[in-house]
Amino acid sequence: MPDATLATTTTPETSTPELTGPARVRELWRRWRREKEDPEPFYSMLATETVRRLERRYRPVAGQQVLDLGCGPGFYTTAFRRRGATVTPLDGSFDELDLTGRPPDGAVLADAGRAPFPDAGFDAVFCSNLLEHARDTGAIVGEVARLLRPGGWGYVSWTNWYSPWGGHDMTPYQFLGPERGPRLYEARHGPPRKNRYGEGLFAVHIGPTLRLARAHPDLIVEHVEPRYWPWASWLTRVPAVREVLCWNCVLYLTRR
Repeated sequence: MPDATLATTTTPETSTPELTGPARVRELWRRWRREKEDPEPFYSMLATETVRRLERRYRPVAGQQVLDLGCGPGFYTTAFRRRGATVTPLDGSFDELDLTGRPPDGAVLADAGRAPFPDAGFDAVFCSNLLEHARDTGAIVGEVARLLRPGGWGYVSWTNWYSPWGGHDMTPYQFLGPERGPRLYEARHGPPRKNRYGEGLFAVHIGPTLRLARAHPDLIVEHVEPRYWPWASWLTRVPAVREVLCWNCVLYLTRR
């Protein structure tokens, strides 16, 4: 297993203006449309603005020990390191780690639901778009709580099943339900390119996940919002509607 001890990277972040409002939505949409062929522009933009947002909500990440849980090729790892954090990237799939041709430095190949680290070992646990690819949502939420030091922060986001992209390559068949939708898609088109339902993709909903996080004795749910339009956080309080319109849901957590 790779060494999980990494040196803090203090490379200064490139000064780029932060887009807001309609300009941000347009630019995200433009980059997302090419995400399959060229993921770097979309995810790098998202990573940079996400770290900035986290620093505004919590505190500067410089000097913090951050676990990038389900790190993939390391777009967020890079963004955190540029801000001076010491980052441990972990993913359960070598293919995901190697998606852009080179795994992030110091990557750990392990199950995110059973991370090989001691309790309370991190100041922050960042978990972007992992839940819909994990069999056990509760195990991931439990690991976030276990690995955080008291007072530490957690970030958990995922693409909820009934959102416009909930079925990933099977979209829009997810709207037929997690049993009928994938079955009908494969009958007509064959297995998806990746993230086959029940293997690499699972139905994760906002309501049950919120209840799970709020019921955990060691976690405080500080805030919930749609990732791509955070100004519409009120959507997350409307059952049924939130499952469709949020597209991607974010939980901001604090360890008691």
